[in-house]
Amino acid sequence: MEWMVGSMIHYNKLPHPTVRVGLNGIMERITHPKEGGHVRDTLKDERYFTELIDRYVLRIKGLKDKIESGQTAPDRIRPVMQAIYRVKLDIWQARYSKGDPVSELVEPFRELALDFVADFVPDWYTDSLWLLSVGVMLEVDDVVFNALAGTIMEKCDEDWLYYYLIHYRQPEVGYQESPLLWIKPYQVLQQMVEEAEDKPAAMLQYLKRSWYQAHRSTGWYNSHKSNLDIYTGYWSYESGAVAKVLGLDDSSLEGVQYYPYDLVHHKG
Repeated sequence: MEWMVGSMIHYNKLPHPTVRVGLNGIMERITHPKEGGHVRDTLKDERYFTELIDRYVLRIKGLKDKIESGQTAPDRIRPVMQAIYRVKLDIWQARYSKGDPVSELVEPFRELALDFVADFVPDWYTDSLWLLSVGVMLEVDDVVFNALAGTIMEKCDEDWLYYYLIHYRQPEVGYQESPLLWIKPYQVLQQMVEEAEDKPAAMLQYLKRSWYQAHRSTGWYNSHKSNLDIYTGYWSYESGAVAKVLGLDDSSLEGVQYYPYDLVHHKG
């Protein structure tokens, strides 16, 4: 299973500036969580995520400047735009891990999702699943969700988990007869949906025993141990999306590693 980490490119750490260049090219003041704020992914601290985000924002500016100035060859513009999308994904995830309020992540996610649709690569299974899952949890508007769902159904192989999540917003889309593309780890999740009597307990076991361990072959596995500072967080977005679809009582999952509890409970 792929997930090419856009942040694999390493840059020297920058000092904490008071302003930065935003994704739209405008200088903007950096907002940090208030002292004592809640860092969601405690494998790293707030300063780590803030510095990483600042570096990646500058990376995007550099790539965009080269396109706008004509330094990027025409046949390289689409690959560069795909690289920009990947860095934006890293930024979004790092912001969530850092503890930014979910309400402040909705519009950046909308932009990210539309970039994904515009620059889609068919083998982006994990990206497709993550963005679809976050779209379900954030209750994004129909324009964004339908664009995501339409792109995935048109350009990806049929998949039970994709279609199960799409069915939540588009009931006319069936999923029961769809194959499951990735048995490991998602068959455990499918069995939880279809068979488990105690679904919160089954979800807890999925998170503790299956999810992270099943991703050993991915580029982001153990990235928190890298000395290149490429780590943006570990999140099982599909767990949260499935919980939302099921209307699960997930109170026992609050604070469980990998589970995006406050995304599940966001009200759009």
